[in-house]
Amino acid sequence: MDRMKRGAILPAAAVLAALALSAGAARADDEAELAALPAAVQKTAHAQMGTSKIEEVEETYEGGQHATEVEYREDGKKMAVVIAKDGTLIQKEYRMSPSDAPEAIRKAVGAVYPGGSISHIKEVTEGGVKYYEVSVKTGGGSHRLKLDAGGKPLK
Repeated sequence: MDRMKRGAILPAAAVLAALALSAGAARADDEAELAALPAAVQKTAHAQMGTSKIEEVEETYEGGQHATEVEYREDGKKMAVVIAKDGTLIQKEYRMSPSDAPEAIRKAVGAVYPGGSISHIKEVTEGGVKYYEVSVKTGGGSHRLKLDAGGKPLK
């Protein structure tokens, strides 16, 4: 291999190695962050996630209380659980691709915002009830909808 090619390959290899190491370090940081939380939160997170790897841990505010959100992947799906400080599961989310939105949800969005497009969608299970949180982009801006599984708006 001539010097020119070797000179171009070595910096690229160094960048790739650094990215791989930083991704591993971020994952380890998230595991450590979860380990620093109350035992009840850890127990609920691990019970919900199974053997999935943590992608992110962050503080949030949900249902009128401070909570912890743990993001992970399950069977290739981007998932999250929101857990109260006492370990109670507040909700579980599946952050789906807009193209995976159920037909009833797509129709409801079209009825409320003709010409609008789904930019983000989450399937949320809370208290045994499933609903969808949808962000819609229109020519006039961005809007949020909360819909039941049949596409009816929720308060």
